[in-house]
Amino acid sequence: MRIRSQLLLLLLAIAAVPTVATGLLAWRGAERALAEAVTEQHRRTARAEAEHAATYVLSLATELGSALLHQDPTALGPSEAQEFLTRVFLRRDRIAQVGLFDGRTHLVASVFVDDPEAFARQEPQFRRHDTVAAEEVEDFQRRAAELLSRMDPGRAYAVSAPYLTTVRHRPAVVVAALAPGTRGGGLAAELGLEELSQHLTTGGEGLERVFLLDAQGRLVLDGAPGQAHSEEDFSAKLPGARGARQPGLGHYEEDGHAWLAAYSPVPELGWVAVVTRPREAAFAPLHALGRSTFEVLGLTLVGVLLLTPLLARAMARPIARLAEGARELARGNLGHRLTLKRRDELGDLARAFNDMGHALEVAHRELLGFNEQLAAQVEERTRELQQTQAQLSRSQRLAAMGDLAAGMAHEMNNPLAAILGNVQLMLMDLPEDDPSRRMLSTVHQQAQRIATIVRELQLLSERQQLGRHPLDLHRMLHRVLDSRGAELTQAGVRVDCHFHPGEVKVLGDTQALGDVFARLLTNALTALKDRPERTLTVATHVVDTQVVRVEMRDTGRGIPREHLERIFNPFFTTKQQWTGKGLSLAICHRVIENHGGSITLQSDEGMGTTVTLMLPAAPVQGPLV
Repeated sequence: MRIRSQLLLLLLAIAAVPTVATGLLAWRGAERALAEAVTEQHRRTARAEAEHAATYVLSLATELGSALLHQDPTALGPSEAQEFLTRVFLRRDRIAQVGLFDGRTHLVASVFVDDPEAFARQEPQFRRHDTVAAEEVEDFQRRAAELLSRMDPGRAYAVSAPYLTTVRHRPAVVVAALAPGTRGGGLAAELGLEELSQHLTTGGEGLERVFLLDAQGRLVLDGAPGQAHSEEDFSAKLPGARGARQPGLGHYEEDGHAWLAAYSPVPELGWVAVVTRPREAAFAPLHALGRSTFEVLGLTLVGVLLLTPLLARAMARPIARLAEGARELARGNLGHRLTLKRRDELGDLARAFNDMGHALEVAHRELLGFNEQLAAQVEERTRELQQTQAQLSRSQRLAAMGDLAAGMAHEMNNPLAAILGNVQLMLMDLPEDDPSRRMLSTVHQQAQRIATIVRELQLLSERQQLGRHPLDLHRMLHRVLDSRGAELTQAGVRVDCHFHPGEVKVLGDTQALGDVFARLLTNALTALKDRPERTLTVATHVVDTQVVRVEMRDTGRGIPREHLERIFNPFFTTKQQWTGKGLSLAICHRVIENHGGSITLQSDEGMGTTVTLMLPAAPVQGPLV
């Protein structure tokens, strides 16, 4: 068989079989996707209509309850009560009438429009309200009295079942709000549902029909254009929608047509919003897809017949592509591949060429990956070594400074005690109005400050033998924050706590760790002073069974980058106050180190500072301190 014939048969098979298979798969996939899309659209529409209906009715109940909370109508006179009801009546255009009832459900006052022109001369807004007849007024008063009398005292409002007004046959409900401290007294209003019906009409897309059912499955409102108000029963057609408490799907037959339906309960009203669409209309795009598939198949076959002679003359192209592929590999393009799909010698050569290119590319990629991995490991080990070296250097500096501080403290204590004692004796001997007393008081204050520095130097120099016990980390943090609560509130600082779920225990000394957190909190308060945003975030996280991480992050001034290396050095401080001694962070570092933990600090100038403490976790069965 000639190559042209082989090519023709091959192209026919390649074109026809995939097209048919693709068409069938596309048909099934489109049918499934279309069904899911229609179902999801109906669900969303039903849920949206249910929420809108609930909002439409319950917002009036909320307004009535709010009016009773802001004004006790029982304490008003007749004219004042009438004015009060008029204000309530004019709040919503669809309120047909409103009434005030006493504790025995007797009507005290009411407002409704029976002569629009007369009312409009007093207030133009009355034109937007429905006109009611005398029979409708009596029917409303009866329904409102029954609704208020049946209300549970624990409920704030209630909504009646939908009904048609006696004269004009308009859909409506009675919404009643119980007055505080009464049983049966309150406000009631008749709310017209025609606007809600119009919303249902505009809510449906295309052939969709949107309507509301009551708890018994009877039609309440219908959004279909031209549909009269009726009480059509859907309990048999859609049994799942009757009294539904959860959204659902269904289908039913009507006038020889199948309908797809989705429904969703209306919150607190006992109604159900239903969205339906004819099955034929829902799956019309699928039938169009089938016709398009056959049209594409026919065009494909015609194209194959026309292109076969041209492709036969292009048999020489694979050889040229093999040569070009070899040149690409020589230029270093190891990702170049040939796309020849042949079963002859040219096809075997192309596959061998691709295998060779793939092997070269994999080897090259593995080599690059090994180099990158090695560089990353070297960088990581170098960084860990630098951190360890910096930690060791800082510990050595602190130890050296501690030894020096211990000697200084020992030598300064005795003369300092003599100075304080003599100054106190002199102050006791001098009268209150002596001009020298002010100078001696200043000397006494500065001597006490020196004593405080000496005590902190002793804390820095002594390697304390801390009693480690399991303690509740969250309780300790709350205790430190509560102790400074007034100061935090006065400074306008918002505290956000993001604690690890459950109880977190660490091994440590309660007093020493509490002092560390208190010092860090003091530094944060200083940094947050006069800042536009004052936020302090305290977070804990259990890294593993042996380590707990604590982070204290503020939005303060931050620390310049050049000061971060010396931030834990004794007597180094970034504070502007003359009282800053520069020992707090050094003492914190010494205490955390004595606990077998670590402390690090990250800061961006103008953005804030984050202090991270790594503390040893307590055993699970350890006693709580």
